[in-house]
Amino acid sequence: MSASEPAQKASTHMQDGHDTVDRDTVFANYKSVFSRQFAVSLAVEFIGTMFFQILGGSAAKDMGAFVNAFALAVWIYVAANISGGHLNPAVSFSTCVCGFYPLLHTIIYVILQICGAICGAWALSGLVPGASAGMGDGGPGCFDSTVISSELTGKQVFWWECLMTFTLISCVYACGVAKPGHGSHTPLAVGLSLFACAASGGQYTGGALNPARVLGPFVVFDCGEDWAGLYVGAQALAAVFAMSVFAFVSGLGPLNPRMSKNALGLSWPEAMFLWITGSPPSRMQVTGKENISDFRVQIKNYHRDKNVRSEGEKKNGVASWLEGLVGIKQFKHLEGDSESSEIA
Repeated sequence: MSASEPAQKASTHMQDGHDTVDRDTVFANYKSVFSRQFAVSLAVEFIGTMFFQILGGSAAKDMGAFVNAFALAVWIYVAANISGGHLNPAVSFSTCVCGFYPLLHTIIYVILQICGAICGAWALSGLVPGASAGMGDGGPGCFDSTVISSELTGKQVFWWECLMTFTLISCVYACGVAKPGHGSHTPLAVGLSLFACAASGGQYTGGALNPARVLGPFVVFDCGEDWAGLYVGAQALAAVFAMSVFAFVSGLGPLNPRMSKNALGLSWPEAMFLWITGSPPSRMQVTGKENISDFRVQIKNYHRDKNVRSEGEKKNGVASWLEGLVGIKQFKHLEGDSESSEIA
């Protein structure tokens, strides 16, 4: 394949002035850092997390599961085709490690998600009667001793948060990353996964499932000082667990350096550059806005050929086993695909 051929193939998937969006796998969508839409995607992650914090943090106690679930679904719908609609550092971290999201995007996303949650918590300090910055435990949206069941140990809090966050991120992978995805139903499915978790383990921990939702109120209200690290650690571990399970079942993502090196014929430096920035090397670009979605045909063909080779090796292994077992040799004519056999 010539150096210009991948770029020519990629150009068939590009639309003038826009980055390619795969509507079946919304959480794996991202904008090239060299495109003007990248700044818009950052703003959307910030605003989406801020409003998620405001709506979820101000919910009445008996409506908390409903409000948080639907608030998350609504804002994923808003953000999905622009930024990918992560709104959660654990989701961004997990998809990055698995090879579905660039490292540079992930770092900036996580920073803006946390900043958005901080701004949302600050807004609540002025919107909720009796709330004020620095008030300590009991602030709106806090995960502290006023929310955590007094009968729970630290280990129980940790594993409840880990289990629930694992459920949420697994839903993200199944609906919004894997192919075929669930398209426009994905935000609703993710919202329902949050509802299921918040309605079960949420009664014990408050059901955070999101490091930004923990750190935002912690910074503004100075609440949950003894618990914040436990929550974030559990959510990070859940992100790794969910990524590991998905990678074992479906394989690593196309941005993973080993995967992109083989599928797109890249050198190791080029593969690392793709994983870090999300942009292919310049020799494969036409508009300068290409991302990994523009090369999905080549990646699909790579997986197809790999599966064909794997099936062929499996059949050869079975044939060798039969030969050794019953003394039947199987071979193919050099000039044709028909099989013959002979008794040894």
